[in-house]
Amino acid sequence: MRNISLILIAFLFPSPFLCQTFQDQAPDWGIVQYNWDGLFGAGISAADWNRDGWDDLTFGNTEGAVRTFVNDGEGGFNMIALPLVQEAETKAIQWVDIDGDYDMDFFLTNRYGNMYVLENVGDSAFIDVTEYTGLPTDTIESAGASWGDYDNDGDLDLHICRYFESDVETDAIYKNVLMRNDGGFSFTNVSSESQIDIYVRFSFQSIWYDWDGDGWQDLFVINDKNGANTLFHNQQNGQFTEISSSVGADLVLDAMTASLGDFNQDGFQDIFMTSTVIGNDGIGSQLLVGSENGQFQEASEEFGLNFQRYCWGAVWIDVDNDTDLDLFVAESEPLNPFQENYLYENHGPFILIPPFSNEETDYYMEPFNENVYALDFLNSNSVVSGDFDRNGWVDFVVHNTGNHKARVWMNSGFNDDPSKYIQIGVQGIVSNTMGIGAWIEVFDNEITQRRVVHCGENYLGQESFYEHFGLETLYDPSPSVDQIKIEWPSGIIDIYTDFDYQDRHLFIEGNSVCENFDNSPIDLCSENESAEIVANWDGSSVVWWNDEGDVVTESQSISFSSAGVYTATVMHENTEICAVEIEVTGISVASDFDGSGIVDGNDFLQFLIGFGCQGSCETDINGDGESNVDDLLQMLVEFGSSC
Repeated sequence: MRNISLILIAFLFPSPFLCQTFQDQAPDWGIVQYNWDGLFGAGISAADWNRDGWDDLTFGNTEGAVRTFVNDGEGGFNMIALPLVQEAETKAIQWVDIDGDYDMDFFLTNRYGNMYVLENVGDSAFIDVTEYTGLPTDTIESAGASWGDYDNDGDLDLHICRYFESDVETDAIYKNVLMRNDGGFSFTNVSSESQIDIYVRFSFQSIWYDWDGDGWQDLFVINDKNGANTLFHNQQNGQFTEISSSVGADLVLDAMTASLGDFNQDGFQDIFMTSTVIGNDGIGSQLLVGSENGQFQEASEEFGLNFQRYCWGAVWIDVDNDTDLDLFVAESEPLNPFQENYLYENHGPFILIPPFSNEETDYYMEPFNENVYALDFLNSNSVVSGDFDRNGWVDFVVHNTGNHKARVWMNSGFNDDPSKYIQIGVQGIVSNTMGIGAWIEVFDNEITQRRVVHCGENYLGQESFYEHFGLETLYDPSPSVDQIKIEWPSGIIDIYTDFDYQDRHLFIEGNSVCENFDNSPIDLCSENESAEIVANWDGSSVVWWNDEGDVVTESQSISFSSAGVYTATVMHENTEICAVEIEVTGISVASDFDGSGIVDGNDFLQFLIGFGCQGSCETDINGDGESNVDDLLQMLVEFGSSC
């Protein structure tokens, strides 16, 4: 079947119909960024920290002020120096909403374990609040960091990797650190009580994700040299259990990146790790393929990723928009500089760019040809991706060491047609405001793409806040995505169907319930006198109010008995998620005081109560300023009128 598909595609497209070119745009944009005296690389972020919808760039270095390049949305960047001077090579460099106020604060670590926090106070102004945070002040060599809400309390907690290995020094200060966010900018060290500090190892990077789908964030940590990689399973009580050996994740290699992605589109996350050629018998890069039962299978050779090179950061990205994840791998060998970086094409489920692979294995990875990504010999360590010009084709940025400037590789596209894609950002209400830990699933043309939202990933990287989903297939001309599903850490589930693709969209937790509700006016004179708003997750509820502020019912469905404007408020436990209004109309008869659609005894009783009133009153049916016999006669005439 695969050969038939190849012949069909080759027949339809006899020449290289997709002509993609990656070009370094950094010089044209005035982005000149070095990491002069770097050792093992500095961090980099593609986060849109000013929340204007355009991905920005922030680079680490070994000295000088931290520089962020703000995307102006018009084809350029403006450099801003943050009020923070680097005194050693920066490692983690991340924009995080630490205090839950919906703006992005700044977090940085350096190789000696120093940590800094800048509070975002608006208008591109920042205040150094490090001394109030309670973060560790020990100068122990460190590497990457990552953020996740391990206790599901709605704020982001911090894991810090210590890069230290010893059989003698076993004090807590040499072990990895878990800092619980207590609100505001206050943290408590819970490393020991959570049981994540059981090893002293060269830990390079950690990444949070819900490994077993139980609604609680687990923690995967890669280690350099002699220490096996570790997977900490969240016990839902503030503690973790180390389970890597029982699920096949305890590989020993010079692990340099923790790159998580579902490259084979089976719905389960896979982990790619680079390595070196000098340690652990030159084991080379490794690929852990996830499965339904949580077990991992090492399969780098089967999928073409078992190369033995001195590699560092990597990132899964769908550069050709063909629905599967391609892979960029950075390379840097300290004693043998100017190594080649590689961009690998994923050959499944569609092969959209010649030359076609002869491999029988779907999802086999092979380097793109030079027409796509030219030979690139650099000392590269860290990489992040984003769509910096928002043309619908994902770009990536490589940060280097020594005299090599950072490269901003812009994707000009694989064809001249409008790109087919959707970019999804998330904002939490009950969950943490950044939606870290949320699962995003895009289903279209019988293909499911499933991603998890991170903060701190790969190697010293922070990806764009917007997940990019390519939708280019040969068989689907429709202008919409069949379904988007977002599963939030809170347990709230959003589902959107037939959603128009292209451009980027910010989805707010729980809002699909209100957005999917048809709030067209209801006429009591029609057969439909009821409405229903569906919220099906655990902890959800719906309250219906009338226009006088009275609760009508606490139920998803409502039957209307009178005209007016009704409001449905969707709740998750004690938090309001969204609200929607609907207008209900009845018969246009003045004597129908209660709006029931019929003039009956209830209206007559109401008229008797108001009979004789002077001025503006409801029972003044003819509007002459008082409720009198004339109004009674009109009441009797209209009595019994109905839809």
